[in-house]
Amino acid sequence: MELSKKSRDFLDDLSVYLMSSGKSETEVKDIVFELKDHLLEAEQAGKDVDDVIGQSPNSYMQYIGHEMAFDMNEFIKVIVMMISNLFAYIIIGSFIQGEMTFSTIQMIGFPLVAILFLLAASQAFRTMAVRSKESKFKNGVTYVVLAAIPMLSFLGLMVLDIFIDTPTVVFGTVGQLVLFGIGVITLLIVSVWTKTWINLIIPILLFGPQYAFARTSLPLEQQLIFSMLIFFIGMAIFFLVWAKKNKENQV
Repeated sequence: MELSKKSRDFLDDLSVYLMSSGKSETEVKDIVFELKDHLLEAEQAGKDVDDVIGQSPNSYMQYIGHEMAFDMNEFIKVIVMMISNLFAYIIIGSFIQGEMTFSTIQMIGFPLVAILFLLAASQAFRTMAVRSKESKFKNGVTYVVLAAIPMLSFLGLMVLDIFIDTPTVVFGTVGQLVLFGIGVITLLIVSVWTKTWINLIIPILLFGPQYAFARTSLPLEQQLIFSMLIFFIGMAIFFLVWAKKNKENQV
């Protein structure tokens, strides 16, 4: 017997809420696994998730969240992973463009943007987990705001970089190759750690076409247009395949 959609949604929301609250991934999986068994037994007896948790789902998630300790080691790992991953993207992009020069503002600002985004994403996912499923508009606005934070932050850094003159670090050919290698290895490590290929697929779709078109005689505008088309089409295909496999696994 499969769990009802209401119970599956509750378990998904509980996982998102606890993980975005900085709880141990192992402990979260144990709690969800144990709760899933209880829910299966309850539904076989004609009860639902409200009978098992004895309070509203929102109150239950907040109660469990308060009972569990904050996993500082896991939090630091995520911070390190995000900053490393961000620098890997920047380094690979700069390498392909042939300009690997970083200002002091960029070197300090990029990690701060990563930390700001992580804190904002953590709060956003925690809020959406306890928010009613009917609040699609509010969730949509939350996603838009979340996507806008890094873009506006990077834009702010670019503006600061234009108006404030700071020391820069310029890497030569050998330094660029070394950094490029470190960037690729970082993406591989993060992909293995998170057990997902999306961290490799995005840079391949993003930087691969740019690299290929840069070696043609096409005007720059057409290079950018074709590169973006390939990126968006590739991402659309990826998410369609991912959604199909995810649906098959739930059957």
